[in-house]
Amino acid sequence: MRPPRRSRTGTRRDDGVKVIRTNEVNFGGHEHPLIERTSEDAEYREWKRGDRRLAPARDTGLAVEGRIARHRRQQERAQRRNLVLAACVAVALLVALGGWRWASDRRAAANPVGETTATAGVGAIPIASSRSFTSKAIATMRSSNKPKPAPPTPIFANYKKLQLHVPVPVARLTEIGFHQASYAYALPMDSPMPDAKLSSAANKVGTSRDTSAQPTGADAVLVGSVLRMWRPRPGKPDTAADVGGRPGTVVIAPVSGTVVKIKAYKLYGKWDDYEIHIRPEGYPKLDLVMVHVNDLTITVGDEVEAGVTPIAHIRKLSDKVSHQLRDYVKGGGGDHVHVQINDATDPAYKGLQGAIKMASDPATGTAAGTTSKTAGTATPSP
Repeated sequence: MRPPRRSRTGTRRDDGVKVIRTNEVNFGGHEHPLIERTSEDAEYREWKRGDRRLAPARDTGLAVEGRIARHRRQQERAQRRNLVLAACVAVALLVALGGWRWASDRRAAANPVGETTATAGVGAIPIASSRSFTSKAIATMRSSNKPKPAPPTPIFANYKKLQLHVPVPVARLTEIGFHQASYAYALPMDSPMPDAKLSSAANKVGTSRDTSAQPTGADAVLVGSVLRMWRPRPGKPDTAADVGGRPGTVVIAPVSGTVVKIKAYKLYGKWDDYEIHIRPEGYPKLDLVMVHVNDLTITVGDEVEAGVTPIAHIRKLSDKVSHQLRDYVKGGGGDHVHVQINDATDPAYKGLQGAIKMASDPATGTAAGTTSKTAGTATPSP
């Protein structure tokens, strides 16, 4: 026997209590067939054929009581408690900050920076004001952040008192070999470095230079030894130097002075190359010439600093010319920059034709600022 249906109760949002009976609930979109209908009733038959699933009940205006309501009230109380706690913490921080600032102002007033002296007694030195101290500190920091200029490359040769610095970075240097130039007006160079034994250097493929022990400074000398290579040429020994480096290595001015001429020419009448002519500072009768370079970074009239100023890059010629230096270089064809000092007062020397005029210039030159770009046979030799 089924128990009698009990009336369901709920609490209204206005906290009033009302008894709601099942047959009083209206399900939107579906008329509940609680009234008796006959099988012949067309409306009843249509309802049975249709979708009899009940749609969600609409809001009846009842508030949920019990466990869910209690949980909601607990959450609201926790939120209010957290807000009160955050406000108390903020007030405490403001009070602490105000006290620290007040104490700091009192100490500053009792002991001004601009009037404080050292406690050493007689002869105490006043401390500078905070403004001047800050300015000096900022200036010091700015100066310390500036990149320091690189030290010049070491010395590898000299002509009388004129010192020649290595024309490539030491870390990119392969070997240095002196040999005869092709012309008599080339001047012989000395080297403060000892001579390497050619047979031993050929067997070892190098002079085993230890660049980790290289000193720095304006008067530092390149560590290791140099090669003295022989060539059947009319020039005196050591009138030219091949300073080796991989193709693309930066070429650095070996002396301080002025670029007086840049000439494009054909090496052996076949391959493109450049001559760079530098008049050494204080030596108006000399013309320092460098060849086997490309990608020049200077122009005629530029001032260069010995061992510091980049002027070009080493040109790759080992695939066209058989370099003597290759016998003493590991894993390379002996590419290098050729350096030679010519006597500008020699009647046979025509290398400065087209160079810019300079004060006390012994050579005949054209108008200032002009440069020769005509192709021809190289004055120096590789």
